Amino acid sequence: MRDALDRLFREFAFQTSGRFDLLPVDHLPYAELGAPDVDGDLRRRIERGEGVISVIGRMGSGKSSLISAVAAGLDEGFVPLRVSVIGVEAGDPGAFARHAIAEIRDLPVTELTRHEEKALERATAERRATASERELRAGFRIGTGSVLTAQVATDIKQAAHDELGGKVPAGEAIRGMQRLLDVFRKLKRCPVMIVEDTDHWGGSPGLVGAFFDQTIRAFSGLDSVMIVAAQRDYTVLEGYLRIRDKLAGEVALPLLPDARRGISRILESRMRSVDVSVDITDVVDGEGIELLSRAYAESAENGYAGDLRRTISAMRVALEVALSEPNAEYVSGGHVQEALARTPLAPTSGLVTAEP
Repeated sequence: MRDALDRLFREFAFQTSGRFDLLPVDHLPYAELGAPDVDGDLRRRIERGEGVISVIGRMGSGKSSLISAVAAGLDEGFVPLRVSVIGVEAGDPGAFARHAIAEIRDLPVTELTRHEEKALERATAERRATASERELRAGFRIGTGSVLTAQVATDIKQAAHDELGGKVPAGEAIRGMQRLLDVFRKLKRCPVMIVEDTDHWGGSPGLVGAFFDQTIRAFSGLDSVMIVAAQRDYTVLEGYLRIRDKLAGEVALPLLPDARRGISRILESRMRSVDVSVDITDVVDGEGIELLSRAYAESAENGYAGDLRRTISAMRVALEVALSEPNAEYVSGGHVQEALARTPLAPTSGLVTAEP
């Protein structure tokens, strides 16, 4: 098994990625892991074509992975538009709207991630059809044919330029956001804004509360879909509670009901992705799998998902520890135990202070 261990290490089989566009490759639908079908639940909520959807889970539970995988598989009538929240006053609806306009302005030409590029290519592909239009479950019609033409890119840039160039009062930024989104609607495509990098807000509960109570309140009225990742602890803040009835839905990441089976399935999937086709028990002994499963289960609370990122990272470190021993043929419980000690458990949330 030494060769298999070497290959798993060289090919970064258990590396956790911070890149949103790469996450779908390693994502396994929750239903395949014996858990409720939250993948299908999120997709169906998006397909309604309107409103803000909150995806809820502790740090490291896989919120971004779920969002990225579902977005990558959406119908061609939906265009995912990722909007970063880093470096913006997210609690100010106008500031956030103008920031989102700037982000979307640049997407179609120079700043597409591979994920977004794939989604737009899917949306713009020439399709052979007996009819030029068909119905979407969301209740509007989408057309076939090229969408992201040079003229469309020009329209998007012009709409963004008008909003950002001082041609409209700053107080009308939300309406400016809608005018930009209307460019996609005119193409019979539903824009899906994705906000998934909110974990770093944990030390600023006031910002979190303002984002939900003010910015999300304003964006919930736009003719689009918006997906927002939220730490579970965010949902108890007053700002979130005040907006809860305005949300189009909440999707909470569930605990894997059989942690050992689920973790084994995830690790085996990653092994297969680098062409290592042996059973997980040939790579990690029973004690090691039990320790990894227990670590995941102990990081969960109240039936919600545990820290999957730490579990996979611990497997990577355990593999490295095993390979440091010249005669090791598999990852043992001792290797996993050392790896867990070197891979601290993240807090359930970055929320370190109570909201005033």
